[in-house]
Amino acid sequence: MTKRRTFLKGFLIGLSIFILLNILATHLSSDCGLPALFGLSACADDVSRAGFPFVFFEQGGIAYHVTFNLPFLILDLIIGIGIAVFIGIFFNRKKNISE
Repeated sequence: MTKRRTFLKGFLIGLSIFILLNILATHLSSDCGLPALFGLSACADDVSRAGFPFVFFEQGGIAYHVTFNLPFLILDLIIGIGIAVFIGIFFNRKKNISE
């Protein structure tokens, strides 16, 4: 396998892990789980939150509110891409050492 392919494989694995962590964090931090984010929950007064490690979106509550924080979204994206690049480099180096 070429170096680019090995890096890409590690990068995609890292990106997939980060996306799954975001989905899990959204499910666990929202009052009624993941369906609350899409408006499909049966909860009367749910607060749904999205974002890992920083919460960049929040909506709901008794006094309904919507909060979107663009700097936190950008930080989340930078962290996610950084982790994916790091894992891609790690896979690439591990492959080079074993050859």
